[in-house]
Amino acid sequence: MESIVDRFLLLLSAEGVKMPWLAAQTNIEAKRWHTIKQRKGMRTSELEAVIAIWPEYAYWLTTGKEIPDSGQISPSTKQAMRRM
Repeated sequence: MESIVDRFLLLLSAEGVKMPWLAAQTNIEAKRWHTIKQRKGMRTSELEAVIAIWPEYAYWLTTGKEIPDSGQISPSTKQAMRRM
């Protein structure tokens, strides 16, 4: 079963995000993002910071499910939509 951290890492890869950029956008130190990347846990405040950047991924990040009719998608769905 995928965890929120697994989905977060997938999001980073799909969006091509680097830790310095994420740190600048969230005011959370890059070192902390690297800790999360090592699967050492993610805090609610960090999840909220990610959702503030990508609100379209909020439901998917927290549940692993999508609601496309409501604009709640995954990165793979976003990539598929770009290819259309």
